[in-house]
Amino acid sequence: MGEALKYLRLFNGYKSAQLAEELGLSQSYISELENGKKQPSIEVLDRYAKLFNMKKSTLMLFAESLEAGVASMKQKQRVAYIGMKLLQIMEKVGELEIE
Repeated sequence: MGEALKYLRLFNGYKSAQLAEELGLSQSYISELENGKKQPSIEVLDRYAKLFNMKKSTLMLFAESLEAGVASMKQKQRVAYIGMKLLQIMEKVGELEIE
């Protein structure tokens, strides 16, 4: 989950200090999450999902896809970027179908 949270932050152009302020968390806690030293609670995942205008399930799916075994860091970054774009498109399409 930590990698997904880090890529989500980077994808959206946040520095860790900015993200910490937006989420009402400490910068050190953000770092511990991103480095896999701590696991986020459901409440923290809710905060991320709301800030980045996405569903928690989408965030979890993204995290799971990163853990699926991509070999190098460069490949992971590419998968993360493409994955986030696809998930955003899928959510937008889903919103359009509901309306």
